Amino acid sequence: MRLHRIACFLALVVSAALSGTVSAQADEKEKSAAAVPAENDHASAPANSDIQVGDVLTVKLDELLPTQPVLAYDRIFASLGRYEARPAQLFDDLCLTNGGGGIQTWHEDSKPTDLDSYTCKQKSGSQQDALPTVLVAPDGKTLYLLSGHHILSTFWDMPNGGTSVPVLVKVTHSLAEGDIDEKWDAMKKAGQIWLYNTRGDKIKPSDLPQYLGMKQLKHDKYLSLVFFLRNVAYNDPDKDFPMANPLIRPMSVPYLQYHWAQYLRKHMKISQYDLDDPEQYTAALKEAASIIVSAPDDEEIPGSGKTAKALGKFEEMNTKVLDSLLSRQTSSWHYAMAYRIREQEESTPKRVLEARKAKEAEEKAKQDEATSAETKEENQTNESQ
Repeated sequence: MRLHRIACFLALVVSAALSGTVSAQADEKEKSAAAVPAENDHASAPANSDIQVGDVLTVKLDELLPTQPVLAYDRIFASLGRYEARPAQLFDDLCLTNGGGGIQTWHEDSKPTDLDSYTCKQKSGSQQDALPTVLVAPDGKTLYLLSGHHILSTFWDMPNGGTSVPVLVKVTHSLAEGDIDEKWDAMKKAGQIWLYNTRGDKIKPSDLPQYLGMKQLKHDKYLSLVFFLRNVAYNDPDKDFPMANPLIRPMSVPYLQYHWAQYLRKHMKISQYDLDDPEQYTAALKEAASIIVSAPDDEEIPGSGKTAKALGKFEEMNTKVLDSLLSRQTSSWHYAMAYRIREQEESTPKRVLEARKAKEAEEKAKQDEATSAETKEENQTNESQ
């Protein structure tokens, strides 16, 4: 499977279509692209090469290959935390991502892997602009995901999700015919793919992960900061941008948040902060916000071809929005931090947790004792007066 996937992507950057005998790995891939039963009339990913631009397909998550190597994990943690607090939100996101406009009905036995176990407000696929988009590789059947990496990785990694979650995708590009080099270059210029790793270095298409999910795509911590700083330090420069699905295409400028992450990477060191500590995470957010708003309006953000102003930077930090993000118990940051801390505790040995809690209790006792002594001293002073 891995050899076949790499071969497909290498074919995207050469000037000839795939030819010759299909390997055993390709046969396996063809079998895995079998139809996923759906509640609608949309086709499943065909095992042959008759996929056309404009088609809406029902596929499983493990049939989609990423076109970026990184994710903002905290964006995923925020969704996972929200799903735990409000299970209906999970099915609402599923319906929205499948072009169904939101959840209509669901019950305790509803499963993300079963499209018939919940009902959306509209028929799945009704809102095609809300669907994740895919590219058909030169072999005519392999599908590369262009938009929706975060929400589909969330579905992949959620406890009741996984590789077999069915989703609807829309085919917007195909390299099955025509000049491959020309199409591929046009997609790179249009910002349809992101070939930079967590260090900000360029990678080759063959270095892209094989699957979605946090085990394959790496955590770009700067991207997590930028995710939370929308409306704090920047926003979409196009205030009238139609947002059919904010989970899929949240910005008018392709990879706008990724460009800001690259900028922060050159101006601060995220390694100086422990992002599992709410206070240190808060400090990191404030530093990142200050860096973005301090960028000169006419400064070109490297790699974007646009100025800081064109990437939506604010003249000053919106402290009101930041305070709300950090204090509101239902904010995305709070959900992410709660999920982050719980994951850390579950992965930490019990003896380490007990020692840590004992130390915290000891420090609190010392602080309480010091406070009590200060209060007693103040009372004695007041009495003597």
